Amino acid sequence: MNDVMLDPHLWLTLEAGDQARLERWLVSEGDVVRAGELLAQARLVHQTVDIAAPHTGVLESILVPEGDLIARGAVLARVIPL
Repeated sequence: MNDVMLDPHLWLTLEAGDQARLERWLVSEGDVVRAGELLAQARLVHQTVDIAAPHTGVLESILVPEGDLIARGAVLARVIPL
């Protein structure tokens, strides 16, 4: 899978009306990333969560900019395998 998303289990901890926001990207488009490397951080209610690369590859595109709300099931970025 090339899509970078929030762990679906995190959504289960939120109540109706709670939101998630992408706080910051730790890498840039075009960067080579390794599986498990931290790519970004998101804020969910009262906690910050790390978002990791699903596999080794190149961060092709960032689809959710810093500061934007994250919709449930949204693709945040795409990593193309090497």
